[in-house]
Amino acid sequence: MLPNDRIAEYCRQAAEQIRWRRARPAVMWELEQHLQDQQETYIRQGYEQEQAARMAIEQMGDAREVGRALDRAHRPQTPWFPLIAVIVLLALGAALQVALTQQMMPLASYAVAAGLFALGYFGDISWLGKHAMELYLGALIIAAALLIGAEPVAGTAVFHLDPVSLYLCYMALLFPLVYGLFLYGMKGLGMRGILFSVLGYLPFALILWLVPTLSGLLIYSASAGVMLAAAIRKNWFGAKLGHPGLQIAAPVLLPVGALAVALLSVGGARLQVFLNPWQDAADAGLIYCRLRDVVAKAAFWGEGNADLSMIPDLSENYALLYGIQEFGLGAFAGLMLLVLAFGAFCIIGAMRQRSMLGTLLVLAAALTVTLQAFVYAYANLGYGLWDTLSFPFLSRGNTALQLDALLLGLMLGAMRTGAWIGDPKQPQRTVRFLRIER
Repeated sequence: MLPNDRIAEYCRQAAEQIRWRRARPAVMWELEQHLQDQQETYIRQGYEQEQAARMAIEQMGDAREVGRALDRAHRPQTPWFPLIAVIVLLALGAALQVALTQQMMPLASYAVAAGLFALGYFGDISWLGKHAMELYLGALIIAAALLIGAEPVAGTAVFHLDPVSLYLCYMALLFPLVYGLFLYGMKGLGMRGILFSVLGYLPFALILWLVPTLSGLLIYSASAGVMLAAAIRKNWFGAKLGHPGLQIAAPVLLPVGALAVALLSVGGARLQVFLNPWQDAADAGLIYCRLRDVVAKAAFWGEGNADLSMIPDLSENYALLYGIQEFGLGAFAGLMLLVLAFGAFCIIGAMRQRSMLGTLLVLAAALTVTLQAFVYAYANLGYGLWDTLSFPFLSRGNTALQLDALLLGLMLGAMRTGAWIGDPKQPQRTVRFLRIER
């Protein structure tokens, strides 16, 4: 048996003891690297290659004993806090929507959302990394086609395919994840990778601006900027990145540029009404006045004395007002602290991921869901300058509910397996229009 075959056979025997099959390739690779390094050490000491391989294996110990020890160490790590938080929010959302609509129909949508969450949680996230650029291009083509075929409804684009109507503003929930996959495809390209990453951000930003959904544009841009900054900080693009100023400017450019576009798109008249809604309380400022009146009449704990019948689309656009009226501002503050703790916990967990793919997936989902919740909450208090998407799991909206569930399933799946699963070893396909060779 050749020395390398001897080492490979040893690693195979050790890996057979690991019950978590998804961890086996990574464990075999690491164990083989360690044995080869030790073999090289013995060769430098004057031993023959075959003898050096045998000595390295003997030093490691019995393959089955080593495998059983690795099995104890390489097991999925259940992220209990975010997992329980998601389950609680799903249950609260289902109960809230039944209470608001006085129907049992919302339970079917929540059952589908639970299934999508489980699919993401137990699925193999490495598949996304293997097809990162194809998924980016596919999402871009589909989004552009939907926008071309959509019709304007109440100031936003809606794609009708009977009996389904798809509000394109909700694509903003998916775009950060797809952009994260694009960043993953830029790994090792140095300064070119950063420049391509800025260019790769632009098509989805343009689509969201055309929809239009300014809150979606801001959520996507802020998430993209943080992910790009993380990629630069971890040096995934390579050591020779060019001028440090460009490294700082690139991720900051995305959210700042989007904010400038959003402010310019709002216009001065609407901004004036937002700042002082009582100057036009009978027209454009009416909804702001009503929302702030409900908040002003709320108790800190317990039921307030506001009239919610004057609030339109309560279950969809202002579901949190129901909670504020029924349970008080203290309950609302507790909910938002839970969301903030959830987001902070997941973002910290993202930076501890072993793989670039895991980091980007967790960041994309955590940032999207957290920012989505705070934009919605801010609007429910009567200070929403832009359109809102939804509050994760609590407000009505089937598309947002399903996308949020899938996103969080993928995020927690990455956190569950990320401690031991690295980036896919298979080279990604060549993307000719960027002239990338992997």
